[in-house]
Amino acid sequence: MKESLFFCRKEECVLKKGVNNMIDLYDKVCKTIKQYNMINEGELVLVGVSGGPDSIALLHLLVRLKKELPFDLHAAHLDHSFRGRQAEEEALWVKKTAEGWGIGCTLAKFDVPALARRKHLSAQDAGHQARASFFLSLQEELGAQKIAVGHQANDQAETLLMHFLTGAGSEGLSGILPVQGSYIRPLLSVEREDIEEYCSEHGLSPRRDPSNEKDIYLRNKIRNQLVPWLKENINPNLVNTLNRTAQILLAQEEYLQLTTEQVAKKYVLHNGCIKILLKDFSSLHIALQRRLIRSAYRHVGKKQGLQFKHVEEVRELLLDKQVGKVLHLPDEVKVEKEYEAILFYRGSIVENKDPKNINPIKKRILNIPGDTDIPEIGKTIRTQYADFLPNNIPADTAYLPCEGYSPPLYIRARQEGDKFCPYGYNNSKKLKEYFIDKKIPRKTRDSILLLADEKEVIWIPNIALGNRLNRKSNQNKYVVLKIEKR
Repeated sequence: MKESLFFCRKEECVLKKGVNNMIDLYDKVCKTIKQYNMINEGELVLVGVSGGPDSIALLHLLVRLKKELPFDLHAAHLDHSFRGRQAEEEALWVKKTAEGWGIGCTLAKFDVPALARRKHLSAQDAGHQARASFFLSLQEELGAQKIAVGHQANDQAETLLMHFLTGAGSEGLSGILPVQGSYIRPLLSVEREDIEEYCSEHGLSPRRDPSNEKDIYLRNKIRNQLVPWLKENINPNLVNTLNRTAQILLAQEEYLQLTTEQVAKKYVLHNGCIKILLKDFSSLHIALQRRLIRSAYRHVGKKQGLQFKHVEEVRELLLDKQVGKVLHLPDEVKVEKEYEAILFYRGSIVENKDPKNINPIKKRILNIPGDTDIPEIGKTIRTQYADFLPNNIPADTAYLPCEGYSPPLYIRARQEGDKFCPYGYNNSKKLKEYFIDKKIPRKTRDSILLLADEKEVIWIPNIALGNRLNRKSNQNKYVVLKIEKR
């Protein structure tokens, strides 16, 4: 198909009805991609395409953008096994549409209803898990750098309302992130009405999922009932207002997260068990107390699941003088009070402390790029290449300038004679001395994950950065190291 059949040059379109909206939408999406550095030249972008208006418009826009910024696209469609023959026909339509635009497409089918029954999940949560697994698996198979999905401004507004109504802190009220790991959301600044109009004016014929019209899920009730009522009776500009609110709260959350990470260096120890030190904890602002508790919990339990009441119970335990008391938190996490700290752990405290029960970390060569599993501690280190150094780097991630190391890199436990140069220092010291300075018990040191080259340790994940990490590369080439749960 020739470009002229579905692309429209700006100078040719100004005379056509409705073209100003098309240009504005395209420019708005380009601005979002540039603002958040979503796509770089030469990257392969995997696009999740359900067949609905949002995903079809997204794929179409990215095909257009390819003419200005050279990168590659591949469409991905997952049949959730809910709608039988209709869903199968939609999958074939997505493939035909993508290939008609010169884009490769992968179709897959997964029994989401069975997953929901097996894991006692809602249909929506099971579908989310299935899609995430499919996208990540295909990303690894194809070597894609980014995964583009079609969340837009109305989704953001609905998410904010849903989190507010069901209870959330500043993180939950930050809403959907424009960039989240390898996921990108180029349509996040575009409203649903503009996307519908874009599809109409470009002759696109998206497929509709009838389940979106049924008010059986909370999100659908918010979308179909609450939002229209609020727009009609309270604020006609509701979607824009809520999106601005999400942007404000996201910036504040990022700042608070950085502050929490700085404070955690003094109060939180990672040495087999996760510890929050009691000394001077009561002098911290209550907001930081709560954030440190959530941070400590996430190193042991799930990212989500800790409720406000649980945080307050841990806070009371921290401030109480009673020693030996144990709290039981979600995801089988326990919190125990010691004289100088509280401990977060799973299973038995004996299992976490007794050196006889510690399974030493086997030495492995780090896959670059790729994933390296560490079954001894239930972690994975995921690596990829990057050509920029972000301003804000999470605690579980490190950027290693390519000129700052000589392959191979290893993951392993400590070895006799290990040396380590912490970030901000110029000279290395014995790792044993560093552990002593940080008051890390001898009995747990063999269970601490290290990343090293042939010369010395360069990173102790979740404990300390080495001096070579998170520094500007002279070549603008980095190896990105991220530690995740398996």
